[in-house]
Amino acid sequence: MRDSRQRNDSDLRKHREELVLRHTAAVMSSAGRGPGGVCRVVPFDEQPLVGDDAVRRHFEAMLAAFPDLEHEVLAIHHTADVVILESRINGTQAADWQDIPNRGKRMELPVAVLSQFDGEFLVDGTLYYDRVVAARQLV
Repeated sequence: MRDSRQRNDSDLRKHREELVLRHTAAVMSSAGRGPGGVCRVVPFDEQPLVGDDAVRRHFEAMLAAFPDLEHEVLAIHHTADVVILESRINGTQAADWQDIPNRGKRMELPVAVLSQFDGEFLVDGTLYYDRVVAARQLV
């Protein structure tokens, strides 16, 4: 019984990781909502961005300013009902972004993505980053 349960736990963890990675990539590509779940973006010095339209506009502006934007996953952690991605958003500024004039500088922005699950279903996701860290790198 224990081996079967461990295998099921392992399968569930793998399923959740794949879903979180697909969801995060879809949201950050400004393609909109990923497979399942609610999405929020929380830049620490601003109001949270909630809902598909607000999040899509945020990442569309980010992609316009950083056309080479990439998302680098550094680590994945699991709790009973949450998957946590430690990651970094990297890109070179090519246009003004959030009142930061374009100087062509590169940004390496630490990001945390918390994805809440109910069993195998993604029910909520929040991406956190500190806009001040980005601003310091870009000015």
